[in-house]
Amino acid sequence: MSPKKAVYKLYNRLRFHRFSSTVSRAIPLAVVFLVLEFYDELSYIIGNTVLPSIRTDLALSYAQVGLLLGLPHLINTFIEPVLMLLGDTHLRKGLVVGGGLFVVISCLLVAGAWSFPVILVAFIVSNPAYGAFVSLSQATLMDLNPNREPHMMARWAVAGSLGNLIGPLILAGGFSLMLGWRWVFYVLAGAALLLTLLVLIKPFPLHKDFRSGNPEVGAENLKTFFRKLWMMARNPELIRWIGLQQSADLMMDIFIEFLPLYLVDVMKLSAAQVGLLLGAYILIALLSDIILIPLLERVPGRLVVRISSLAAAIIYVAWLLSPWLLVKVILLLSLSLAKIGWYPVLAGETYAVAPGRSGTIKALGSIGGLTAGGLRWLVGWVANLAGLPTAMWLLLLAPISLILFVPKPARRGPDLYKT
Repeated sequence: MSPKKAVYKLYNRLRFHRFSSTVSRAIPLAVVFLVLEFYDELSYIIGNTVLPSIRTDLALSYAQVGLLLGLPHLINTFIEPVLMLLGDTHLRKGLVVGGGLFVVISCLLVAGAWSFPVILVAFIVSNPAYGAFVSLSQATLMDLNPNREPHMMARWAVAGSLGNLIGPLILAGGFSLMLGWRWVFYVLAGAALLLTLLVLIKPFPLHKDFRSGNPEVGAENLKTFFRKLWMMARNPELIRWIGLQQSADLMMDIFIEFLPLYLVDVMKLSAAQVGLLLGAYILIALLSDIILIPLLERVPGRLVVRISSLAAAIIYVAWLLSPWLLVKVILLLSLSLAKIGWYPVLAGETYAVAPGRSGTIKALGSIGGLTAGGLRWLVGWVANLAGLPTAMWLLLLAPISLILFVPKPARRGPDLYKT
């Protein structure tokens, strides 16, 4: 290489370093994580909203839809726990960046899918990719805010709800312009690439067990992770909250995944109408997440979940039984408000059981994903045999389990989550 080229190359490196340093200082790490959650929920709700269109284009049955939603979770059960355990090491940042790159690949696969096997592979790739990209970012955010986990999860939920709100509206506009559904996944791939580059230039806090410069110390600590995982797996309080998260998922993610099919097949709405109704549903969820932030300063989160679970159970039964379209729309929107606090409180309580072990907690939660994958397949299988309205009754187990097993709040009352 000539001296002139070497100097030019060095100049470009310094210029990029100066630019990346400026960006890194301008955007706090917590903001990056919240943007990642916004993107995660944006892509998630878009994938669910276009599911009826994907089913039509690829001629999928309910059983195949159930397999498409369930099998990736089952496979991910054997992959994500390892990624989450490694997330409690110095490898965390590399895992987040690698996950982002695989998210880009999965979006491109979905955009170009022409058959069931191809889109199934795309979904299988996306699950561990999003786990590394988003879940480890969430875990880092919790590690940076000890004793404030429910409060930070409430802010995390607001960022996610914003993504959920915007996604259906984007698709509704796209369908109105006859753009179809594939274009949006190319856009998602580009956005994931930009976010991955943003994460790459941000310094991550090193896990406390790996701050020593001695590699033997890190190796010894790595050996202890599986022993600590086993110890945590025997913690009944931790298992309780992880189990409650899995059961609540029936009325959260699994409900959202099958809801577009229900709106099209049972309520007979068009694709654009589905997008608008989902947008309204998510808008109310966003308002409930915003309300939750000051509410947790005054009311114990456990009490919020116990009350909201009872309300959600009543509204959901009425929604399933009502034969009138307008009433079903009103009840559906009411259900979105009724689930206030479920995700932030349950996730925050789980992190609070073992502070500083967020990666290991996520690993245990990933193992619990075996149940989530099985439930998705079960709902699709029952829908194929008895119809989707019958299968949706299975989701009633979510509020029932929360009513029965969420413990009463501690006697300290409103200051339960204060530092």
